[in-house]
Amino acid sequence: MPLDPASDAPASPASVSPVTLRAGLAGMSPAAALSVPAADAPAALRRYAPGDVLAGRYRLTAMLGEGSMGAVWKARNLALNLDVALKLIRRDCAVPEAASRLLKEAQATAQVSHRAAVRVFDLSFTAEGEPFVVMELLQGRSLAQVLAESGAMAPISGVQLLLPVIGALSAAHDAGVVHRDVKPANIVLVRDGRRIVPKLIDFGIAFTATRALDDGPREALVGSPAYMAPEQVRGGRESDARSDVWSVCVVLYELVSGRRPFGGPASLSIVHDVLRLDPQRPEVLEPHPRLWEILERGLAKAPDGRFPTMAALGRALAQWAIASGVAHDVTGASLVDYWLPSS
Repeated sequence: MPLDPASDAPASPASVSPVTLRAGLAGMSPAAALSVPAADAPAALRRYAPGDVLAGRYRLTAMLGEGSMGAVWKARNLALNLDVALKLIRRDCAVPEAASRLLKEAQATAQVSHRAAVRVFDLSFTAEGEPFVVMELLQGRSLAQVLAESGAMAPISGVQLLLPVIGALSAAHDAGVVHRDVKPANIVLVRDGRRIVPKLIDFGIAFTATRALDDGPREALVGSPAYMAPEQVRGGRESDARSDVWSVCVVLYELVSGRRPFGGPASLSIVHDVLRLDPQRPEVLEPHPRLWEILERGLAKAPDGRFPTMAALGRALAQWAIASGVAHDVTGASLVDYWLPSS
């Protein structure tokens, strides 16, 4: 499957944070940030439009897409003459809840520093007191789009593509951040010269070691069921790094087989499959028993049965790739240097 993202297709933001942003966010509680005075008119009714200038320095140029609570815009940083991506609250969302979630997303994303993670540049407020996050503008396509257009890829190519994302997730876990929504739609393939760099985006439902980033009840189903670990589907307990291990293995399974390991035509059947059924070995992995062993372990129903850390999963996949005659991931990084530095 070709890994050539369209060079003229801006994707949803990516985010890692500079030290200055980290410092600014570290002492800011969402409640304190939301104390910025708001205009008399309900902020949810505000209509952002191309040409609007936010915080005196970001001119909106085009909407790129909308999620459940946020809208992503392409914007121009007037001071630097640079295109960026802005994530704003959707005008039809309840402002306090959406603003709190957006701020927490920015705080989580700002903890992660990795070449395969999205980068946050700024956190500011509109004249109405609504927060918005400024991120790098990615030129590329999501992995979900590439899969839909081109289908499955060779197992070794799938591993090479996902290893940088696994590295980004390992860095996030080291910083106390669990993503909780790893899926092809949240991986953007960006061209950097002659290389492809996969970028992990959307920490909107992540949680940190100190608090969950969504304020809903713990039993609520938050995320994409087809990629959620059993403990996420059941609710009632915090996800940890091993939940992201599960999700990455679902994505890898889909990359190499062209289908997800779990899921019927409806969400309820997906939940049943995740909780009750064992994944079936794809025919394409028959010649690769070790890779199947890695995937099976990553998809163990009980968290204790999986790899204990994302780094452990990455090492296992890197060792398999090296044994298969591959020395680099899709970005050109050495697998030995990155994953097996002491060997």
